Amino acid sequence: MEGLNTLWKYQELDLLMDQYILEKKNSDSRQKLVKLKNYLIKQEENLVSMDKDADRKMNLIDKMQREYTGLSDRIQAQLAKLKSEEEILPEELEVIIKEGMALNDRIRRKEEELKKLTQEMKDFQSRLANIQRKVANAKKEYVDVKKHYDVEVKKINEELGKLKEQRDKIGEGIDKALLAKYKNIKASRSPVISILMGNQCDGCFMSLASLVVQRVKDGKRIVECENCGRILFDKESIPS
Repeated sequence: MEGLNTLWKYQELDLLMDQYILEKKNSDSRQKLVKLKNYLIKQEENLVSMDKDADRKMNLIDKMQREYTGLSDRIQAQLAKLKSEEEILPEELEVIIKEGMALNDRIRRKEEELKKLTQEMKDFQSRLANIQRKVANAKKEYVDVKKHYDVEVKKINEELGKLKEQRDKIGEGIDKALLAKYKNIKASRSPVISILMGNQCDGCFMSLASLVVQRVKDGKRIVECENCGRILFDKESIPS
């Protein structure tokens, strides 16, 4: 069947195009680009989160410093009162001493909290700088890999363009209904045309009824595999 022979040639070019498309999709450069892109997106989100965390920590440090200053001012006020020439009653002195001890204790705790928080900020800034450095390197690597990938894609697209031109030219000589059937089958499975191997379809390797095999060999009609739906083609009919 001449139409099927032509469709076979059409499929050869179609499958070759699929290989180029798959090569473009699975190229090492593309995989690196996808990996780098995902990394950069994740780190950008991380940086936004860290920026918010930094603001929170800075606000907390400012608050603690104000509290520390307030406590220090109260201690200084008590000291000034003790040093003054005003007469202080024993009961009042006892209150001042107790309050002073309590204030000193609170100041000590605030100093420890501030020291801890300040160290956390230093560690945070160090991590932030490290991430920013890695992000900068990743962006540079992305640009370099993208240049290499663009060269690869250009070559592949040039080959695809040539193959498409050849395939479409062959497609002009194929019955529209047959070509539509081919495209419809390819939407769910590929290759579309399966070679008859003995009494089996080499697409699904299922045995075919003798009547089906004979119809394929006769080549007078389009015969589809009852199991996988592929168009069956007698190997002996393939032009060398």
